Amino acid sequence: MPYRSSYRPDACSRKSRLAARILLRGETGRLQPRDIRVARVLAADPAVTDRLIDQALASLRAPFSYRELAG
Repeated sequence: MPYRSSYRPDACSRKSRLAARILLRGETGRLQPRDIRVARVLAADPAVTDRLIDQALASLRAPFSYRELAG
């Protein structure tokens, strides 16, 4: 049975993780028009803050072993 965490991120965290994934795709040059449209919507959302996006980027860039410990 797979490990399931009881942690459920709120909407702001989910949106910030999505924004961070779009930024990472932009760094690798794989942006699609859909990504740009979603990024514009997220940029206008006041709940998606720079701090949350920075945290999400740090989490996504962390080695997998560190992400296992956090969740």
